Amino acid sequence: MAFFIEVSSAKSKGDRQILTTNRMTVGRSPSCDVVIDDPYVSGTHIEFWLEKDQAFARDLNSSNGSSFNGKFLNPSEVIQLTEGDRFDLAEGKATVVVIQQIQEIDGKNIAPPPSGTVTFLFSDMFGSTDLVRTLGDIKSREVSRIHEEVLSDLIRQNEGFIVKEMGDGFMAAFTSSRNGVLCAIQIQKELKQLRERQPDLPINVRIGLNTGEAILENGDYFGRAVNEAARISAKATAEQILISSVTKRMTDSAGDLKFGEEIDFELKGLPGTHTVFEVEWQD
Repeated sequence: MAFFIEVSSAKSKGDRQILTTNRMTVGRSPSCDVVIDDPYVSGTHIEFWLEKDQAFARDLNSSNGSSFNGKFLNPSEVIQLTEGDRFDLAEGKATVVVIQQIQEIDGKNIAPPPSGTVTFLFSDMFGSTDLVRTLGDIKSREVSRIHEEVLSDLIRQNEGFIVKEMGDGFMAAFTSSRNGVLCAIQIQKELKQLRERQPDLPINVRIGLNTGEAILENGDYFGRAVNEAARISAKATAEQILISSVTKRMTDSAGDLKFGEEIDFELKGLPGTHTVFEVEWQD
């Protein structure tokens, strides 16, 4: 069972977030998990969370109040949520709609495809074309299956949406640029540990990420931001993570991620040169 909230305001439409056991705050303060840029919304206005597979919300004594399904919500009152519940913050300056997902979307995802500004991750298993010849059908299929399981699990754990599997690679989309980069780091670390435990499983991937807006149709994405992410991935080498300058700007403010020097590339089919950075993930 998965619960999401979809937050809309005058400056942001349909920002969708998955709920977890960590309390998600919504308000005007930059420290909130979902920030609403409106002076009538309190700094920390309302919070949402999961507990024992049920979703809950609580107004945080906001100055201008909240309503729940059209009725005034008493401050600090805990409300259990169901599909379609609606909150209006500060007399409609922002709305929050609850979405309940009972089954996994297409068997792979628990999160819906993100919209708006999206971070795209492309991965490719390096040297995969030689696997069948060197390992044989049975062993090469085992390697592919383990590769698929590792990447699928880590993408979902980082709240990513698996757009498609492309034979020996993945395309994924993330609402959070930081989650996308952390996912890439975790993939490389997990595969490194796997190779150390089982040297006969030669799974090496290269990863590229880019952030931007794209057209979403039937669960797939189209546009320059997508093409640039794919081309960046193609420039990476085995065990390497390359990200665009846009993705770097959106993820380096915390100071805990490490990046190499900038690299300028020409990307196939795209005009001009493009600046990318390597993510340093080795301990």
